Amino acid sequence: MTRGRRTPPGAPTDDVLRRLAERLLPRAGDFATARLEAELLLAHALGTTRAGLLLRPAVDGPGQDAAAALAERRARDGEPVAYLIGRRGFRELELAVDSRVLVPRPETELVVDVFLELHDAGSLPPGAVADRGTGSGNLALSVCDRRGVLASDLSVDALAVAAANVRAAGAEERVLLVAADGLAHLRPRALAAVLANPPYVEPAEHARLPDDVRLHEPRLALVPGEGSAQAMFARLLREAHAALAPGGWLITEVGAGQAPWVASLASVSGFGWLAVHPDLAGVERVVAARRT
Repeated sequence: MTRGRRTPPGAPTDDVLRRLAERLLPRAGDFATARLEAELLLAHALGTTRAGLLLRPAVDGPGQDAAAALAERRARDGEPVAYLIGRRGFRELELAVDSRVLVPRPETELVVDVFLELHDAGSLPPGAVADRGTGSGNLALSVCDRRGVLASDLSVDALAVAAANVRAAGAEERVLLVAADGLAHLRPRALAAVLANPPYVEPAEHARLPDDVRLHEPRLALVPGEGSAQAMFARLLREAHAALAPGGWLITEVGAGQAPWVASLASVSGFGWLAVHPDLAGVERVVAARRT
């Protein structure tokens, strides 16, 4: 018997990941995405990180079973991986998320990028920032090291998730959470910026969304309560204009194809300088409008 060498129990980690990825492939759409989802689910099942997972030579039976159960929920029901593991990365943040909030998307990081560019260039007036429809708190927590943030949401369930993330980040003195519908509660002409990732999916389009979005993410965060994206953006622009100080900025995410008419609405709503920013896929994703 050779001393000092033992065969690792269980199955090789790479074999387990391959099997999980094969089960996830129809939902993920391509093998690279399926492999990433497999790594996230297996790491979660084992209570480790992706980096830690890749250092493991083998996975024991209980770990395989736990990961397979998560993969089955993802493959069968389309439940988002972020909900299955209870977290989602956003910029440098690791946020707690569940079905009470929208899963933060990479394209929403562009809202933060635009804000930071304006702030660091000295293009913002004095004042706090409002995060309209904060959800998990991803926008508020991404900018609160620059300015204090008033983060509001209509959903008290979403605010509970945001509160947990604010506490985890130690940002209680920099982010104030408020239960509110929109921006009308704010003091006029006081804000330096309004950040928003509002619900912009038209009601008729909701039924055509992918299962993982349509069946699992909160409709309130996807579909405007005003009845249409145009009505919602008109309200957002009106309320932002009232709340912003002269020279303040509204920076909002928009849906594909919406940027031209959102910019047009802004130009007739008291906003001067306008800029449209494409995301990494080339979609015009963020409209930034400066209040005159």
